[in-house]
Amino acid sequence: MKKRILLVGALFATCPLSAADFETRLDVEFASPGGESLKLDAYLLREAGRHPAIIFVHGGGFVGGDKKEYPRDLLEPLMEIGFSTFSINYRLSPKHPFPAATDDVESAVRYLKQRAADFRIDPERLALLGPSAGGLLVSWAGAACRPENRVAAVVSMFGEHDLVLRAAEDPCSVDGRAIPRPKGGCISGGLAAFLGFSELTPENEPKLRQASAVTHVHRDMPPYLLIHGTRDFGVPFEQSVSMQEAMRNAGADSTLLPIVGGGHGGWNRPEMQHYRKELRDWLKAKLRVGA
Repeated sequence: MKKRILLVGALFATCPLSAADFETRLDVEFASPGGESLKLDAYLLREAGRHPAIIFVHGGGFVGGDKKEYPRDLLEPLMEIGFSTFSINYRLSPKHPFPAATDDVESAVRYLKQRAADFRIDPERLALLGPSAGGLLVSWAGAACRPENRVAAVVSMFGEHDLVLRAAEDPCSVDGRAIPRPKGGCISGGLAAFLGFSELTPENEPKLRQASAVTHVHRDMPPYLLIHGTRDFGVPFEQSVSMQEAMRNAGADSTLLPIVGGGHGGWNRPEMQHYRKELRDWLKAKLRVGA
């Protein structure tokens, strides 16, 4: 009997994948900036043809995390409906502040497009998906990337998009709690490591703007799905509201999916599980799966 992949997302129940239906390639180097090897893990459908693919970018507050933090319960059900998936590493802060990590996301996209035939993927149907710090990175890469690294869709889950708004928060939501706004602005420890400064000054405000996805919004950017808990005390819900408003004002395609009562991920209550089906349906529509 074929070994089955363990699937948690009952909302996605279709015909379960077997081990024979996919190919796993681990620790594939996609770039080596400054001699530092960056690798990805690939989970590829074996079926003939070119498949749409999801590029997963992990969270970790910009200072931690690894591609091995692959959310199987979220991504494997998407393989059932026709997606190959990739999980990538990127350079971490504070050793490598912005724009190192965003450059690395672009490098992964470029690598996969150039080797699409080998991976049996469609280079015109790639989607970026990331939570938390990964949500900022995919949001930035989708908006500010070089034209040749454009993706077909972006899913940002409880990520930051508007760092000017973030720094101005009062009270300031960090690390699961609300505190009075610090003198130098509402900049969390992870965000400070990512930016290379912990206090907002006139000299570093341009970098704050440059690192904000809202700065780079334009009409022809890919469609975005923004998924965010309304009671998130790590990254406030208003971050996704700001991004959606900026995209709509530019004439771009943006959908905001609020998780009512949800915090910074961990949406385990039954009434919050609707996002799984809505994510699946949105990706199917945007990447023309089963059309």
